Amino acid sequence: MKDLAGKVVVVTGAASGIGKEIALACAERGANLAICDINEEELRNTASELELKGSRVFKERVDVSDASQMEGFCEKVYENMGRVDVLCNNAGVNVVGLLDEISLEEWERIIGVNLWGVVYGCHFFYPRMIKQGGKSHIINIASMLALFPLPSCGPYVTTKYAILGLTETLLAEAYRYGIKVTVVCPCLVPTGMSKKSVEDAATKSEKMYKMAKGINKIVEIRNYPPSKIADAVVKSLESGKSVVPVGFDTYVLDWTHRLIRGGFLRFIKLTWKILFK
Repeated sequence: MKDLAGKVVVVTGAASGIGKEIALACAERGANLAICDINEEELRNTASELELKGSRVFKERVDVSDASQMEGFCEKVYENMGRVDVLCNNAGVNVVGLLDEISLEEWERIIGVNLWGVVYGCHFFYPRMIKQGGKSHIINIASMLALFPLPSCGPYVTTKYAILGLTETLLAEAYRYGIKVTVVCPCLVPTGMSKKSVEDAATKSEKMYKMAKGINKIVEIRNYPPSKIADAVVKSLESGKSVVPVGFDTYVLDWTHRLIRGGFLRFIKLTWKILFK
């Protein structure tokens, strides 16, 4: 899909961060947008910016972990926009902490948004995209942590690994209908999600707070802008690649994990022992 002019792009979690940048990048290329997020005020701001770029915009406050809300959002998108050329399942949350300290409520929240949000997006939009015919594309945003594990991010890693598996499975099925499927695995970027992880950890144990601050510090020093993730998403539409790692560190750690898995895990354990002893 080398030309987005006039195409309809759906982006979940579009109020801020990577989702907002994806929506803006598509608008700059002439696309019309259907966007959703749980943060209604920031969603309105994003919609205004998209309209200033000349895009037709449909927006709605949606909790992607709620099946009925996602089903309703899908219905309204088709009512208002007519079709969907690109579906980008982006919404995500995180929690930092060791597995013995993370509550079941936190597991449920992260699985609800990160995994069920993607499942619901595919479940409700994919059949409609088949029925409408023509070329279309589904993009699921995972993470570099879909390619290798990171201690203190167990629930997040779990959901991102699952998204990778879901996407590659769908890829093997959707080609029959002319639908491309891609999973984008970005490096860690400074967004509201990383800052929120530190705030959440501050209400828990000192160890969790220290871990969250340490990870966020690495993210801030790395300072990889969300706009570059958006550029990678647009390029994936043009190239049709199935798995798109973003960031040099993502490539290096992915291949290290693949080639010397045992050594990689020993390195990770040693690093965490030094940083958080």
